[in-house]
Amino acid sequence: MTLESKKEHILRLIKLGMELYRAELITECTEEEIDNIEKDEKFNRKAEIYDAISEKELLDKLEKAIDIAVDKGKSSAIQWKLERLNPGRWGNKEAEKRNIDLKNLSISLVGKDTNDKND
Repeated sequence: MTLESKKEHILRLIKLGMELYRAELITECTEEEIDNIEKDEKFNRKAEIYDAISEKELLDKLEKAIDIAVDKGKSSAIQWKLERLNPGRWGNKEAEKRNIDLKNLSISLVGKDTNDKND
């Protein structure tokens, strides 16, 4: 396998969520190839982009899963995400004090109340 084809394979693995060094190992890169890859600024920029794409795709899926949970009246997915976004406010002990009432949840989106029935 050429170095260029190894790089393509590494990018596919990164897009799946694997980190660069582990992708290099799975692709059976030699130490010399790993050194060359890590010095290749253009490739490393692509790797960062593929990593960002992977993260975005996973976040999109997470958002869909949260929407499904909310439609079923379950708030645990929302609480989980809030804990990650703001652990000081929603983490561990703080979260135990809260229980989100999904039926009465009102979120202001660009000045619009999501519970407004007059849409």
